[in-house]
Amino acid sequence: MRNPLSAITYFQRNPGKTVPMVFVIVLSVFLIASIATMVNSIDLTIRTIYAYTRHFTYAIPQRVSLRVPDDQVAVIREDPRVDRVMEGSIFFTNIKTVMGRFPFVVLGVSDENRAYLMERIGTSLVEGRMPAEGMPEAVLSQPIVENKKIKIGDVIAGPTDEGGISGSPIPVRCVGILKGPVWIAFTSKSFADATFITTPKTTIFTTKNPADLFAVNDDLMPTGRKGEGKLTPSKVNLLSYQNLVEELRDSLSSMYLIMTVVNLTVIFVISLMSGMLSNIYFTQRIAEFAVLAAIGYQRSKLFGRIFAETMLLTALGWVLGAVVTLVFLSYFKTAVFQPRGLFIDPADPFGYKFTLPIPFAITAFAVGTIAFRLARLDPVTIIERR
Repeated sequence: MRNPLSAITYFQRNPGKTVPMVFVIVLSVFLIASIATMVNSIDLTIRTIYAYTRHFTYAIPQRVSLRVPDDQVAVIREDPRVDRVMEGSIFFTNIKTVMGRFPFVVLGVSDENRAYLMERIGTSLVEGRMPAEGMPEAVLSQPIVENKKIKIGDVIAGPTDEGGISGSPIPVRCVGILKGPVWIAFTSKSFADATFITTPKTTIFTTKNPADLFAVNDDLMPTGRKGEGKLTPSKVNLLSYQNLVEELRDSLSSMYLIMTVVNLTVIFVISLMSGMLSNIYFTQRIAEFAVLAAIGYQRSKLFGRIFAETMLLTALGWVLGAVVTLVFLSYFKTAVFQPRGLFIDPADPFGYKFTLPIPFAITAFAVGTIAFRLARLDPVTIIERR
């Protein structure tokens, strides 16, 4: 015979009362985890699209010049950790994201430097050919091709571009597709130099040991403290991975704050509603507890049963809610989000950590109110009323 104080006993005998509670918790976990994960996917999307900044860094001149001043280039070259310094010309092609059209750099460098950068980022040509010198042509990585829904021979930038940054005064066509872990696009330097004469030239550098790139970036121009680095902020700006992440998260800080407030409000409402349901169910079971108290069970053991039931109920609801969220986001990741330029991690701990207060808040609210009623329980009066 099962222990009458076992939490499982109530669940087995009263599925009509426990299933609705579990369903409410599942929905609340699904709602909060999905929203938090999708909001954080903006951060993941930008870091994925511009992940090439993990492998090399752009130095761009301030508006006073179209090239990085020679003294600033010399500062970069003087660092013993720097491997190669090269000049690059750029123009932009528009990519689609859930936040609208974003500009993506099409980089024009010499053939030698292009081969070097492709090897550095682990990318190779899998279809088509490399752009010819001086021609309006470009090669793009597979994710960009899929994002723009184009094929070899299609225009990737031109004077009729809508939204974002207009890429080119003449149509530029895709002539090759690259495969690798990083989004990247190349054109010939001669074409970019001849066509985009008013676009500032960039200075690109890499490090001998790829792991040293972030440290070099910090020495040249520290994130948030640009004036303390070796480079002069009035002459040059550094487009590094660290700066990208800092500016992105600063822009998203207000959204994270709003999301936190909304999530706390949802958790409070769910806890209040679950606590009220628990009290209603307790009222319906009050004769059961009165009998247990009358035959000698201590109030502490009765309280322990309530606590165990509530914790088991909320834990079950949280686990099922997490599983539902994971399945939902995993399906929509490739079917809905990625084709629209949104990268999402269904198992992102960021989203699930927002749901952790749910089982504790519900347990505290429900058990706290029931404990107060249990302490004032008079078993004799209740049994006599029956």
